[in-house]
Amino acid sequence: MKTTVVFAGGGTAGHVEPALAVADWLRKARPDWQLSFVGTKSGLENQLVPSAGFELINIPKVLMPRQFTPSVLIWPFKLIYATWKSFNICRSASLVIGFGGYACPPIYLAAAILRKPIFIHEANAIPGWANRLGALFAKEIFIAFSRAGNKIGRWRNAKLTGMPIRSEIIENSEKPLEIKSNIRISQLEKWRLSFDKPTILVFGGSQGSRHLNEAILQSLSFFTEKGIQVVHSVGRSNPLPTSTENYLPLAYINDMPAAYQACDLVIARSGALTCAELAAVGKFAILIPLPIGNGEQSANALDLQDLGAAQVIDDNKFNADWLISNWDEIWRTSREYKPVSNIKFDASQIIGTTIISEVEK
Repeated sequence: MKTTVVFAGGGTAGHVEPALAVADWLRKARPDWQLSFVGTKSGLENQLVPSAGFELINIPKVLMPRQFTPSVLIWPFKLIYATWKSFNICRSASLVIGFGGYACPPIYLAAAILRKPIFIHEANAIPGWANRLGALFAKEIFIAFSRAGNKIGRWRNAKLTGMPIRSEIIENSEKPLEIKSNIRISQLEKWRLSFDKPTILVFGGSQGSRHLNEAILQSLSFFTEKGIQVVHSVGRSNPLPTSTENYLPLAYINDMPAAYQACDLVIARSGALTCAELAAVGKFAILIPLPIGNGEQSANALDLQDLGAAQVIDDNKFNADWLISNWDEIWRTSREYKPVSNIKFDASQIIGTTIISEVEK
């Protein structure tokens, strides 16, 4: 019988990319294994998973009600239906690993009923509800931030692995300065931007951010006066602004490893994946935590701020006026920042090796 590992998680890049990083490591280590992904029809996994060469199976999306409305009465039936759909997926699985997101709760429940080994990875400093549910049944829990382990119950035994990130990002960060410079020049050529001007990379996550977009657009004349180029990922669901000589708007950036090498400074939300990638590439950032959920983005940014690698600003304070009035100090701090060189990025290997040990024992 063929060994099958089911990866659950989706919605945003923060759930999908870590899963893909572990799956890619596992595919190289065990090329004869079947690695399948489970997501929902509306998530970013529908673009990222097939393009990485993995099978994707969609199940119904079950939103957790955050307030009492009539939908609360329907929610249990939706969860039961999605769990029933998940049984066939989990039945042949040797192991299930979840990374959070809408697809995880039904998969966790189905796997638990079928007595399949369950692993989870929590990307954020504050665990989401899907992985809090999964932790009740999990044989192994991996966390990206030590703060996530400061919880009662199963979380106290979680293994701190850090965030699984794309191998290309790690490889680029470890290359000699000359090769990094060549990557930067090549990417700027693709963008048709100057090699001689500072370049800012702006993105609000896979879904974009209207608030960030507005602040950047209102600051463009200032950046032009300063001779600064802006590469701006506005998000697929947002309208694409007009480009100029110093401003390149994009719906989405597919080649983030090269984009990081091409920029001098990052302005972004503080999703767990973004924070991990920034630590790997050693770029100073202005981080604006998204004020939703459990406050996990604010917690995510604290480690980078403690290292002097980021300046964190509340969403309600970040605007064009703040950016312009603080720019000189921001730029000076970013120039003085020296990346920490002893950070290790082997989360994919740690998680992948543990999966192999469990399946082959």
